[in-house]
Amino acid sequence: MISFRATAIRRMAASTASKHLTPAEREKVLHEANEKMRSYYVNRPPIEVLRAKRRVSQQRNGEHAIQKVLLAGFLMAFLATPFFGKRIATDKEFKEKWIPSWYDYSIDKPKSEWTREDFHDQLVKTQTELHQRAIRGEFEPAKLEALRSSFKAIDTPETDDDDE
Repeated sequence: MISFRATAIRRMAASTASKHLTPAEREKVLHEANEKMRSYYVNRPPIEVLRAKRRVSQQRNGEHAIQKVLLAGFLMAFLATPFFGKRIATDKEFKEKWIPSWYDYSIDKPKSEWTREDFHDQLVKTQTELHQRAIRGEFEPAKLEALRSSFKAIDTPETDDDDE
């Protein structure tokens, strides 16, 4: 681009429009054009420097590729984690095969003393007792008020501050 400009100045100096220049003016214009060309060749970096820069940029492209691969790997791991977590939590064979014993912090569920049937029977029995008490009239408004007043001593705000 710079050589084109200097050539354009030389052409201008040699053109018919420049024939009106005096020989001193013409020499001055040619001298300026030559100085511009010289500065282009003097200030231009050697080809070895340009090749070294090209090698560095190619190495950086390799670094970017490595970073992209790492990013893709972490993204895949992030997206796959919930699926593996569920499989580890539900599949005992998978857990025993892939999770080492020193890394397994899971706690076995304690055996309940009540079976589902026992709990259901106890719930039905309690409902039946409450129903029978209601039929006998134990939940009349006067009796309920006496019951609430007996619990007022227990349900005071001072006793509820135990959490703090």
